[in-house]
Amino acid sequence: MAKKALLVLMSSMLTFGLAACGSGGEAGSKPAAQQDAAASGSPAKKTKISVITQGLEPKKMLEKFYKENPNIEVNWETIGGGKVSEVIKTRLAAGGDGVDLITPLRPDYLQLAKTGQLVDLSSLPYLDNYNPAVIDSSKVDGKLYALSLSLNFYVTWYNKSIFKENNLNEPKNWEDFLAVCEALKAKGVPPIVVGAKDQGENNHLSGLPFAGLLSKDPTWVQKVGEGKAKWTDPDAIAAFEKFKLLVDKGYLLDGALGIGRDQAYQAFYQGKAAMISQQVGVIEFLALNTPGFEVGAFAPPGNDKGQELRIPFSPGNTLALYNGSKNKEAALKFMEFISKTENAQLMSTETALISSVKGIKLDFHPIAASLNPLLDMKTSDLMHAAVTTQTKPALATALQKIIGKVGTPIPELAKEIQAVTDKEIVK
Repeated sequence: MAKKALLVLMSSMLTFGLAACGSGGEAGSKPAAQQDAAASGSPAKKTKISVITQGLEPKKMLEKFYKENPNIEVNWETIGGGKVSEVIKTRLAAGGDGVDLITPLRPDYLQLAKTGQLVDLSSLPYLDNYNPAVIDSSKVDGKLYALSLSLNFYVTWYNKSIFKENNLNEPKNWEDFLAVCEALKAKGVPPIVVGAKDQGENNHLSGLPFAGLLSKDPTWVQKVGEGKAKWTDPDAIAAFEKFKLLVDKGYLLDGALGIGRDQAYQAFYQGKAAMISQQVGVIEFLALNTPGFEVGAFAPPGNDKGQELRIPFSPGNTLALYNGSKNKEAALKFMEFISKTENAQLMSTETALISSVKGIKLDFHPIAASLNPLLDMKTSDLMHAAVTTQTKPALATALQKIIGKVGTPIPELAKEIQAVTDKEIVK
């Protein structure tokens, strides 16, 4: 059962926001009806709030919430099959009746926030309960309209047995990483496996060579989307050259362009490569299949020696409070409840959530525990999350060309990617 819960949840990576009260657009005052009920001494009417999400229902946490808030009922509605965006749009288009808390995908979240359909949560008193990177990355035009209870970030997973057999330590920078790769290659062990057949996997791997640039300028990818930086910048060209170096040195498992995502996971699981640089979501495969070796994790070390390393990060899906909700006060109580460490821990443990609430320990699987030291690291843009929509496939195609040794010079590939980005910026 625990494995099933992990599979369902890790592919979705929940994020949640806090609610507001009153009929306005900012969290604040208590509704008059509830004030009157309290003054008269009459029992408060039971309020039912809805949560429309793709995430698994945290039943144990809800049980605790009901004990502490017997007059509030939560209708937790899990929408599977990647249809949560469609369902939210449909219900809001129909007038939003019965809609309270929703988990819009990032593009929908931005649109809803900009069009005044979400409550401004900027003044909530418990924002300090969260990883500050979650707060900063969820702001729209300087205001906060949602909070994330989950984190998504890149890590380099590695086979601890192979490292131990070859007297290798976790690399802390690009120089160390190349030395580890060279030592493994010399022993006949492929250092890295990537499912380059699937375009998105190349973008995930790019978080490794781009880590130096992003440690220097943590929001560089966002700046590219705003026209304030370019893929043709010297630092970007240097990052692409780092990616090419991994290919030229033979550090990728042979046949990368014929390997898909699941095959890459399997190759790592079978010990055919020492490392796989991926999202935290790869834990889903590793945990369900229980590798015959201990798995470790470190932040992708693309930083130069002496340069502070940041971990590429993004919040997961955002839970926001619909401005047309008739149950803002009850929603606020619920969101305040799940923002407390002890309650967020319940949710994390039960639903395998990589939580963004401070003080949480990832204890839902032994492999998850290897991520705990990374939770307090400073962050930078997550490549595939921050890259603009049409640029993602353009970036992936360029990286596939590098892996395939097509021979196109790096500056020309960068120009091709930038041309796509420029068109998006114009739109």
